[in-house]
This record gives sequence, structure tokens and C-alpha cells, in this order.
Amino acid sequence: MKKIAIYLTNTDRSAFAARHSSDAVKVMERLEEVGSDYDFTIFDVTEGVFPPDPTLYDAVIITGSPAYLDDGDDWIAHLQTDIRKLAAAKTPMIGLCFGHQAIMAALGGTVSRKDFWIFGGAETTVSHHRDWMQPQAQNIKLYAANKAQVSQLPQGFERLGSTPNCPIAITALDQHIFTTQFHPEMNDDFIAALLDEYAEYLGPETAAQARQSIKTPAQGALFGQWMRNFIDLPRT
Repeated sequence: MKKIAIYLTNTDRSAFAARHSSDAVKVMERLEEVGSDYDFTIFDVTEGVFPPDPTLYDAVIITGSPAYLDDGDDWIAHLQTDIRKLAAAKTPMIGLCFGHQAIMAALGGTVSRKDFWIFGGAETTVSHHRDWMQPQAQNIKLYAANKAQVSQLPQGFERLGSTPNCPIAITALDQHIFTTQFHPEMNDDFIAALLDEYAEYLGPETAAQARQSIKTPAQGALFGQWMRNFIDLPRT
């Protein structure tokens, strides 16, 4: 059984967050939905809890977060140190939203805050497929909730998917890093609840666009299958 470390990076301690499963549990449920049988260990890295040696795991998944990389917190610096260790060891690593941004920044890319939100359903055009991206899809809809995104890839990374307002939406490096700016772990009920929670903050126009975008479900299970295929790749 593969041992998977999930780095929980979500800093939300609100009553809303307490009513819902953690992002780490959402990731586990998504992978279990597509038939995975892994031994998961969750590390709440926002509380300074990190594995002594992350390279001993078969894969590491880094979750999303409302935090920004330039917040200056100690745990973010530690996270980026671990990312560099994992990349050097070629330990399979998946980054989701904040995790995607953290991997890019740690390995030499650039992340920028934007003056607009991407919220709700994000239709992503898949321009390049890797072996693990089966079944193939020319487009994949995932849920999104972000105001920062990667503006420059680190050396060696390939852009696999993009949207009109998020050019670097899905990426990979060789066969050991796979990332997305979006949230395949979020289900339909959760994104609707999150939108209700954020509606006033988003403003009426963005909230209305987001509500329209979630009228048709996202394809989180498809991306979950890609994640499972990626983790299960035969590696020497």
C-alpha cells in the first residue's frame, strides 16, 4: 500500500470551515472515489507539523489555502524547503491551488496577486496530455477560488492546461510533479456553500458570474483519476 503525505495548508479557522471537511479529507475522499487504496497521513503544516523526512513517502499532496505565499509565515518558508527536497529526490508531488503556487515559487517560478477573483467553475483547455492523464479530455471543468496565480513557470515545467484568465492552470515536471491552480477536491455542494460564504466579499457581479458557472457540475472525479494514475506510475 502506497504511503501518501497530505500537507494541509488551509489557514481558515472560521465557523464555516468548522462545518465542513478539511481540504485534506476532501483530497482523500476524491482519491478514494476513484478507487485508490492508500495509507494517508495528514500534516497540518500551518501549525508547524511536518514529516521528519518527506521523501520517505510514495507521494506528497499539497492542498489549497486562503494564505498567500508572501504572507511571511514561518510555515510557508518550511513548506518551500520541503518542496525543494522533494523535487531533488524526485518524490512524486501534487500541488492544488496554493500548493501549485508554492511548488512553482519554491522551484524558481513567479506567483502574482491579481486584481480579480477566479471563483466558481473554470473551463480549462488541455493543450498537452501526459501518460497519466487518462481518460483524455480536451477540456476539463474544475472549481476555482483564487486571487493569485502563477505568472512564470520554473525551468523545465510544461504548461498542460490554461483558461482565458489563468494561462498557467495545469503543469507538470517530468513524471514527478503534477499541479493545478484549481480545486479537483471540491464537490458541488461545497462550492455552492463557499460561494454563499464569499458572495458579499466577491461583490454582486463576480458572485453572479460564479453562480452561473456552477450550474453545471465540475469534473473533479476525472482530475482525481489523473492524480491516482500519476501516483501509481511505475518509477525506477
